[in-house]
Amino acid sequence: MILKKADKYDEIVVNEDFVALELGGHKGIIKKVEEYTSPVSHNTSLKVEVDTDKDDKQPNYYQEQFDNNTNSNKKWSTGATKYVSLKEDENCIKMLKAFITAVENSNPNFTYDWSKDTDQLNGKKVGLVFGLEEYEDNEGKLKTATKLTQFRSLDKVDNVKIPKVKLLDGTFVDYETYKKGDNATSPFDSLVETDDDPSTFIL
Repeated sequence: MILKKADKYDEIVVNEDFVALELGGHKGIIKKVEEYTSPVSHNTSLKVEVDTDKDDKQPNYYQEQFDNNTNSNKKWSTGATKYVSLKEDENCIKMLKAFITAVENSNPNFTYDWSKDTDQLNGKKVGLVFGLEEYEDNEGKLKTATKLTQFRSLDKVDNVKIPKVKLLDGTFVDYETYKKGDNATSPFDSLVETDDDPSTFIL
């Protein structure tokens, strides 16, 4: 078989020094917050893009990924993008309050001003918790992606427990159990990043 060389083959940069983001707690910083309306459900959320902070154990992790991405249509990692629902049911209000409270607790003398734009959140520090989520790739193979699952106050991230792994069927299993391979379909070594749905936000 003779391979056909793709038109953009020479332009693609392969990163052989990729280091996965450690699961669990990180010191984070909010890069951008904007209103987002789903084209499918038409529900409105806060789209929150974050990065690990400069004093985190893996500083500026997603910014470096973005800067090193040579794709013309590159965008901020979905693994570091979360959606906080603005629906007015009790659970959604709870998630929004948890997010705002985590930011307020992480930034001395900051109180969210409800009379001003959400731009006031840009550049603010916040605790981040990352976990694993299963998904199927384009070939139907089961893999896992590193996802931002929770916002926390900064003083609570150092000893935070790694979240349960979200399985493809929507259920959850303890990380240590998943890591041991007790889950029959565990693709633990296939760590990548992909699109995700809104998840939970707790303090």
